[in-house]
Amino acid sequence: MRTLFLILLLLNLALFGWVRGLFGSLPVSGREASRLDQQIAAERIRVLTDWEVQQLEKRAIEAKAAAAPVAPPPPAPEPAGSCMEIGEFANDVQLARLRARLAELKLTDRAAEQTKEVAGWYRVFLPPAKTLADAEQRAAQLRAQGLRDLIVLQDEKDLRFAIVVGSFRDRELARRQAAQLEKRGLRDVRVADNPTAVRSTRVLIRSADVATLQQLDKLQKEFPQQKLQPCAAEGATERLSGSG
Repeated sequence: MRTLFLILLLLNLALFGWVRGLFGSLPVSGREASRLDQQIAAERIRVLTDWEVQQLEKRAIEAKAAAAPVAPPPPAPEPAGSCMEIGEFANDVQLARLRARLAELKLTDRAAEQTKEVAGWYRVFLPPAKTLADAEQRAAQLRAQGLRDLIVLQDEKDLRFAIVVGSFRDRELARRQAAQLEKRGLRDVRVADNPTAVRSTRVLIRSADVATLQQLDKLQKEFPQQKLQPCAAEGATERLSGSG
């Protein structure tokens, strides 16, 4: 019994000395006390506020975004506005006058033409003159009276040297035009019995904003026989030019 007591005493003394470091440094343990002893600049450690945590998260997101590959810029939007069209112009003189007015309004760059052969037009005309000189002289007199959109036919056998004063898709509109001219004192105004095929041209104006629409509305009043409306589904086939 005495021997057991001495053994336990020696073990306790050895344990006490080991804890005190008499036998060298103690191995690092995973306990909190040991970790606290090993901290560097522990006085600088503090608990962050909610605002500081949010700022750190914000910086992390910004850093991640900056490191991400830069996406290509989106394509530039097309100019705002709609497409409008005016016409069908079967009269080259009238079409040339429209081109000149579009140039004055600085709309030529946004204008395009679509021309095609169209049947079913009724001509309003004056009977053929004897010679081209006679026809041109009479046309000049009519222009002086305010009839600007006149055409002297030169290549058509039956109506050579006739003066066309209008072309209409609707025969009734052609008759009304003839009646109005007769009221103005113009004699021998006739309407073709049969429709003929003509080259009809629509003029399209792209990117028509509010200001452009106002300009086009005023312009259309100079061509009362023509309709101003949104473009049809078909596209233009030819850029606007000064040629007739």
